[in-house]
Amino acid sequence: MRFWAPGLYFPFLLLLVTVSCRTAEWYTAFISTAYLDPDTNMTVSANSESGRYGDSSPKDSVQGVIGIPRANRDQLGCDPNTEYFISRSGEPWIALVARGNCTFKEKILNAAKKMASAVVIYNFLGTGNATVTMNHIGTGNTVAIMIGNSKGMEILELVRRGIPVIMSITVGTRHVQEWMSSQSVVFVIIAFITMMIISLAWLIFYYIQRFLYAGSQFSNQNKKNKNNRKEAKKAISKLQLHTVRHGDREVDLDIDGCAVCIEVYRYRDVVRILPCKHVFHRICIDPWLLEHRTCPMCKLDVIKALGFVVDAQENVEVVIPESVPGNIPVGNSDGALEEGAGAETSNFPSSPTFESLQHDDRLMEEDEAASLIEANLENQINSDSSSCPIGCPDTR
Repeated sequence: MRFWAPGLYFPFLLLLVTVSCRTAEWYTAFISTAYLDPDTNMTVSANSESGRYGDSSPKDSVQGVIGIPRANRDQLGCDPNTEYFISRSGEPWIALVARGNCTFKEKILNAAKKMASAVVIYNFLGTGNATVTMNHIGTGNTVAIMIGNSKGMEILELVRRGIPVIMSITVGTRHVQEWMSSQSVVFVIIAFITMMIISLAWLIFYYIQRFLYAGSQFSNQNKKNKNNRKEAKKAISKLQLHTVRHGDREVDLDIDGCAVCIEVYRYRDVVRILPCKHVFHRICIDPWLLEHRTCPMCKLDVIKALGFVVDAQENVEVVIPESVPGNIPVGNSDGALEEGAGAETSNFPSSPTFESLQHDDRLMEEDEAASLIEANLENQINSDSSSCPIGCPDTR
């Protein structure tokens, strides 16, 4: 089972953000002004890309003389009956009004009723030369632009002084701007949080399932290992045990040594004799066989050699033979292992390990008792010799 849900969520979220984005298109306007300075009797002209066309305005070029509302206190142009002061009558003219107090649409329609060729709206006081895109659907073919407050106040003062100002408006640069509405942002955030909650729930479910599966596998493997070790112990208990004594034909105390601990055999060491005729200390070879099952020297599988069948895929199945080959001498190489069940089985111990150990312990106790008796007898003789008077005959 793979955790694939977030991999599908993130492309979908990216698509959702892309669809939610909107594009806004707007155009700048080149503003050219010209007037005759009465002080110098010279024409002053200026040209700058300082205007912005309205959203619903035709993107056309317009030229005319500037006209302003006659009421000095009301330069907003919101009153439908507003009269405009035009320095040159009979020519195309452009209305100059201030922003505020009513919609852009009302200002444009009121000026258009007075036959204005275009409407120029200057921004609020304190905004400098900043402009915005005006929304004025339903104003027809009247050209409408916005200019900055500084530019608008400059032109307004010239007209108030009675100086005719000629303005020319031409289309400037096209701009495309991407933006997201507040509703789209909220929708995307909610969708993102929902996907994260679903992903987190799926992740928790996935890892719980994985943990339970791993736990069951570990439990099964642990049970299998315990069964294997249990059956391996049973197989090891079938191996021959021997206590080393002086004069043993199986073990030479001066030459033979354990290949596991690299130490020579000593008197009364307990050893195991494997089916391959190799001899090791019992305390050395038993842990080795539990882990490796093979002879350290020839790599013979001791468990299989004793007739135990182990299936690695399932629990250990044990087939205990009715008779096990017994007492394989170290020096005997006549292939007793290949003879199988037909070999002689008279002397091989078939009891568990602890019974063999008890037998060896009894032998060791008897040897110790005999040694103690001999030592006491020798001490008695020595004591008798030392207590003899000076005139005792020499028995030597």
